[in-house]
Amino acid sequence: MTTRQDWLLMALARRDGQPMTPAQIQKAMFLMSAEASEFVGRGFYNFIPYNYGPFDADVYHDLDALTTQGLVTSAPWPGRGWKMYAVTAAGLVAASKVKRSANANGVAFLEKVVDWVSSLSFPQLVRAIYAKYPKYKANSVFTG
Repeated sequence: MTTRQDWLLMALARRDGQPMTPAQIQKAMFLMSAEASEFVGRGFYNFIPYNYGPFDADVYHDLDALTTQGLVTSAPWPGRGWKMYAVTAAGLVAASKVKRSANANGVAFLEKVVDWVSSLSFPQLVRAIYAKYPKYKANSVFTG
């Protein structure tokens, strides 16, 4: 059984050590929940409309757990109030092992999602999510 932490780790591993922003991570996990539920299963994240769209605090709890395990590293984003997250060398090894036992179609979808969220600027990403999932704009503070 591939856990939500496994999916999160594989998402970060897709970037091969390049960091991801909290928005990219949240939106990647949201898209897995919304569009690939058959792969992630029950008990995945439960997203609610928040400041910048779909949000689940459990994503951060899982990132903290992966950081404690030495599989992920976090560092402050210069000049910003949030952290960037990246997979460690140990995380790459662990993600590779998880990937071998995960559903191949789910992994392929995850990789496309991570590539997509990573290719967009923050405003582009938020606007794209709101365009497809307007209900998540309900509590938005985004004005871009």
